[in-house]
Amino acid sequence: MKIKIDDQIHLELIAIKHAQEIFNLVDSNRTHLKQHLSFVDKMQTVDFAINFAKGTIEKNKLGIEYAFVIYFNNNPIGRIGIYKIDLQNKIAEIGYWLDKKEEGKGIISKSLNSLIKFCFDELKLNRIEIKCGIENSKSNAIPIKFNFKFEGVIRQGEFINNQYIDLNLYSLLREEMQ
Repeated sequence: MKIKIDDQIHLELIAIKHAQEIFNLVDSNRTHLKQHLSFVDKMQTVDFAINFAKGTIEKNKLGIEYAFVIYFNNNPIGRIGIYKIDLQNKIAEIGYWLDKKEEGKGIISKSLNSLIKFCFDELKLNRIEIKCGIENSKSNAIPIKFNFKFEGVIRQGEFINNQYIDLNLYSLLREEMQ
């Protein structure tokens, strides 16, 4: 599955063929990404990325995850996805990360806009959540820009770099979409 965002940006549902690209992106952004993401230290080989892709493909078949590689001018530059889809309650989380040198170009915002529509129109979800480390100001700016409601802090909600960090929880409901 591909989602065209604009003439420069498109999303591709993760497949095995993306494993090397994902590994290379993580490896070249290791210091940048590990500040805010728990999986970075675990991804030490392409085999890890292949197993990750296999797991993602299985979750996609079950309809409980849609993880995409972000392409900018046909180059892979990051990931965005819909995770932890709760089909019973029609809730999911969205997460994202980007190559450091591609930040500040509006790529995540444009990609998120399309994923929000996909969540509500195609998946028929009622609620989307975004969780961000409280220290990650760039990531926190995204849900605020899209009028997600701040619901509070999840104390010690994630274990990163051998410590628990607090997460800000944001949500957007279907009825809040204009």
